[in-house]
Formats: sequence, C-alpha cells, structure tokens
Amino acid sequence: MNRRLLACLFFLLVAPGLRAQVQFTTESPRVDDVNDDDVTIQRVELTAQYTVIYMKFQARRQGSQGRSWPFSIPMPNGGQGGQVESTNNIGFQPTSRLYVNQGERSYKFIRAENIPLEVRRQVSPGERVDFVAYFERIDPGYTTFDLFECKDGRGFICFNFWGVHIVNPVRKDSYSQRTPRARPQPPVQSKPQQPRYTPRTKPGVGESDTPAESTLPPEPATPVPTQPKGLPAPVTVAINGITRDAKTKQPIVATVTYRLLSGAEASGNDPADSVQSNNPTGKYKIAIDRRGVYAVTATAKGYFSQSDTLATNRVDVVRDFDLAPIEAGAKITLKNIYFNMSKYDLKSESFPELDRLVTVMKSNPTMQIRLEGHTDTVGEFDANVELSRNRVNEVKRYLVEKGISASRVETVGYGPSRPINTNKSLKERPENRRVEMVIVKV
Repeated sequence: MNRRLLACLFFLLVAPGLRAQVQFTTESPRVDDVNDDDVTIQRVELTAQYTVIYMKFQARRQGSQGRSWPFSIPMPNGGQGGQVESTNNIGFQPTSRLYVNQGERSYKFIRAENIPLEVRRQVSPGERVDFVAYFERIDPGYTTFDLFECKDGRGFICFNFWGVHIVNPVRKDSYSQRTPRARPQPPVQSKPQQPRYTPRTKPGVGESDTPAESTLPPEPATPVPTQPKGLPAPVTVAINGITRDAKTKQPIVATVTYRLLSGAEASGNDPADSVQSNNPTGKYKIAIDRRGVYAVTATAKGYFSQSDTLATNRVDVVRDFDLAPIEAGAKITLKNIYFNMSKYDLKSESFPELDRLVTVMKSNPTMQIRLEGHTDTVGEFDANVELSRNRVNEVKRYLVEKGISASRVETVGYGPSRPINTNKSLKERPENRRVEMVIVKV
C-alpha cells in the first residue's frame, strides 16, 4: 500500500476527531431584524477559535416574485425592473463581518461551506441550500451580534442580520485556576545519608578531609507535614439599584427575584431567589458568586412588575426599576413579547411576561385593559395594520386560555401609524414593533 493511500486513510479516520469542540450552542436564535426573508439562521456554535453560523436559504417556488422596490434598478441582464431576483442565485461575500455593541468590535470572516464566495451560483425554484459561515470567535460576554455581509445592489439582496441573540457567557477564569486540594501523605522515613566529602586539598588516594565521625549516618530527621494550599477566594460582584414609582420617581419597597439562566456553572433549571429593597431608600443588592446571565424581576403590591436580563462579569451591575402603578390611564410596554418575523404566533420566550400579567389581573379582578399593537414602516400600510391587530388578538387569546375573561381585554392594531422614533434606521425599527397595554379600569 503506497504512502498516499495510507495518508488518505489516516485523514478519514482521524479528521472527525480533529474538529474543534463546541463550547456553546444556540439553536434557532432570536433575530431582531433580517434583510432577506429567504435566509434564516438555524444554529450558532461557539468554539475556542470560531463563531460558526449555520444558515438555510429557501428559494421561492416557481411563479413567486422577488422583493418589490419603489424605484427601478439595473438587472444582471442589463434590463430595468422593479423586482429583485433574490431567489435566482446565491453567494457569500468574504468581506462580511460580525459586529457587537453597535460596532464596538468586529470579527472577520474566515471561510464558508456549501456556498460560493463572490461568484453567485444558480438556485432552482423551491430549492433549499444549507450552508455554514465561519468567523473569528466573538469575545465571551457579548450575547448579541449583527452579521453584515454587504450592501444591496446590482440586482441582489445581501444576507444581513441585526440583533442575533446567542448564549455566550463570560469566561470563568477564577474557576479554571483552582489549585487541587492536597491529600495527606503518610510520613516517609528518610534514608541514611552517605558520608559527605569535601573537595581534596592534598594529593593522595582514599584520603578524606572529613573527620571520621562524619562517616556515621545522621539521625533520621522528623518529617514536616505538608500543608495543603488553600483555594483562592472567589471575587464577588453584585447587581444593585433602586426600585421606584415610575410616575412620582419616589423610592418604593419591592421584591427583586433573580435566577441564573446561563453560564459556566448554570444547570439550566437553577431555582430562583429574591431580596427585598430597603425601606425607605428603595435600594437593593444581589450578591453574585456565580457569574453568568441572570433574569431579574422587580414586583411590588399595586404596581406592574418589570423584568430584565443582565449579564454579570467582573464589575457590579447597576439596574434601577421604575414600576408603573396600577391605575386607570396608565400605559406600559410589554417588552418581553416576541413574535416570528412578519407573523403573529407567540414565541415561548413571551410566556413568562404574559404569565405575570395574568397574575396581576387575577389579583385585581375588576381591572380592564386595552392591548395596542404597533409595527415599523417596512411593508404595506394595510398589511402592517392587520399584522398588529392579529398580534394583540393572539396575546388576548393567551390571556383567555389562562382564565382571564375576554370581556376584560380590548384589542386595537395601529400598525405603523404611531412610531416612537424616526423609524429610519434598522436599529430603531425593532423599538416600534411593540405591544402596549393601557389600563381602562381598575
């Protein structure tokens, strides 16, 4: 058997074991915005070297149209048109980058699998293409990134994603440097030492400058017990802040509940714990001995609860909670309500927030609310109004299934007519896709 064949067999047997070990995996990550609806992120894996993004491109069926643009653009065949043929061919630009924290850091593209670079290949109608893109490893602690492949033009749409949420906790350096606890060892009897001789200063054979008495074996030394090295004390950080009335800004007493969601020492089902904010300052402090991502919720009688997801590192995290009072006319935004892109089916991440609303309504049996749905300005106006209406109706359906009377919940869809910002940038649009709740009666 020649050397080349042996080398091939060795590679086939050993190569699967050479793949880098995956540290963290996020299946079907939540994405705030996407540039091309035909491509989705299936999974994100983080290894010691790479950020590996598994994507799926689903070409549209025969007869479906591409994206409609309000102006004429040049097509690859030299013609003009108002449709972008996003399903005809695909490719991936090697100049793509990952960005975190609004461009604070960027990570270079390394390679791609099952998709050509720069040169775009033909895709048949209805064909599915699964491909993988490798980037530099995102630094631990960044849990949201943007994937910017390129800028739209020349008749194609780029694979750009904004707000991709992943599991990427801070590295636990203090735990990896622990010293193993020393086990007590039985005393070891020292061996008799041989006579020591000093360097000779006179010529001769067998003569020693050491006195005869030194040839006797010394008394056995008493063994000194080895003291085990102590473990380094973990550095404790804290989540702290103030709980206040959102209307008067005065401190209030609240219960702050916290639970570890992800991290090096998270099991996935860690129990929740809580602390009480101080009276009358409203200050609270949560001592953190296991760093990671925590779900924190502040609740107080007569107020709507408020939640947030906080990542702990090596410094204290400050988070103030302004709780809205339960009174007629009060309006709050249900921030933790999530839907699939351009759809109205609720994601499971929305259930904890809605369950807290159910608890409040059951504690206040005469309270009536109005759910108001809003969207951004992308797409047709009428379609967005219908989408916002369907989304708040879906929230109402969930509340009714949990025992809330349908007569206590009104719904209205405003679509893009009531934005809370300019709606111009891709980072502003997610803020306009929201569900607000107004208390009609207490």
